[in-house]
Amino acid sequence: MKRRSCLRAALLFFILCQTTFPGASIQAEEEKWDVPLEADKDGWKIYRNARFGMVLPVPPGLTPTRPPDNGDGQAFKSADGKVTLLVYGSFNIDGLGDVAARWKTALAAPDRTITYKRKTEEWYVVSGVTKDGIGFYERYTANSKYCSGWEMTYPQSEEKKYSTWIERIAKGYEARLGKGVDTLE
Repeated sequence: MKRRSCLRAALLFFILCQTTFPGASIQAEEEKWDVPLEADKDGWKIYRNARFGMVLPVPPGLTPTRPPDNGDGQAFKSADGKVTLLVYGSFNIDGLGDVAARWKTALAAPDRTITYKRKTEEWYVVSGVTKDGIGFYERYTANSKYCSGWEMTYPQSEEKKYSTWIERIAKGYEARLGKGVDTLE
């Protein structure tokens, strides 16, 4: 008896939804999101992060993935999924974003060969290839309050093509630490 009344209640709810909201269905609405990009030259785009302020050139053929809910960065991927570009920002809470500590971690990461590295007090760059043949380039910048960085992975077999992308991204990237809408001031 109890089961029959539950089914009856569910049926009444469905009928009520259909008559109260014509065209309504019990399916979830398709997720909608947008990543604002500015047009640049040669089909490139410019990504500006409102929360932390960083600016990143985005090569043609890379499209944004669903942005994180907290607005701390953005990922881009090629249609075949072989190339990824990621930019991120955060607060440097309790010194966890310390350049020297992150540098040591980057150099000690397993299963990869470092082919280029450079470090200053405020930033570092590490690039190379993984044991699986994936090329990588990572740039990290921090001060006492903020951190920002970007990383790109790509098929190492096509390094000649992607090295020109990396060069352009590196020249156009702006960490802009503390220049976003979310500040510690």
